[in-house]
Amino acid sequence: MNRTRVKICGITRSEDALAAVEAGADAIGLVFWSGSKRAVEMTSARKISALIPPSVSVVGVFVNASVDEVCQAAEETGITVAQLCGQLGSGNWAQLPRAPRILRAVPVSGERGPDSTMRMNGVGDYLVDNGSAGCHGGTGETFDWSLADSVRSWGRIWLAGGLNPQNVRDAIALVRPHAVDVSSGVEAVPGIKSPDLIRAFIDAVHHADHAIAKADPHAH
Repeated sequence: MNRTRVKICGITRSEDALAAVEAGADAIGLVFWSGSKRAVEMTSARKISALIPPSVSVVGVFVNASVDEVCQAAEETGITVAQLCGQLGSGNWAQLPRAPRILRAVPVSGERGPDSTMRMNGVGDYLVDNGSAGCHGGTGETFDWSLADSVRSWGRIWLAGGLNPQNVRDAIALVRPHAVDVSSGVEAVPGIKSPDLIRAFIDAVHHADHAIAKADPHAH
């Protein structure tokens, strides 16, 4: 059975990163956008990244970033994935080094599906998030998850937007994403994660996968 991967985003502290790894997260997210309550400086990002085992992806979250900005952050911090939100900045994205690989964020809202111009040649991973909040993630607001299906032909779906330990099972059952992404849904306060909520979220993901496998061994 293919299992649903888990990304714990908006990590600002080493202890939260380690809690995510210990609980079984497949990826952590470090936000490099200064407009976020969960933004981290390069020095902190480098310290956190150094603690993460190779089996766990370190995702750098960028907003309207250029190729040079992403490359510099990767060199300074060791991120392995670049999550690109907003508009693509200057530079030839096709020339981005193999590491970090790209995760393109695609906002959807209301009954409107994704903007097809956000699809990138050679990119196989797309993070579908709530586009109605006017922000770049971390709002804790859900959206019509069925809209994520319109991105399935582009590549693998990473589902975000208001997920938490209570609703992630329903989200997985409906969307069958490659991965789920959570930030505010596992926080004590903005930027500070709760180890208990992280464990509860990952346990809920595992239960959702087991329920799908039991109902249909060939699913996912």
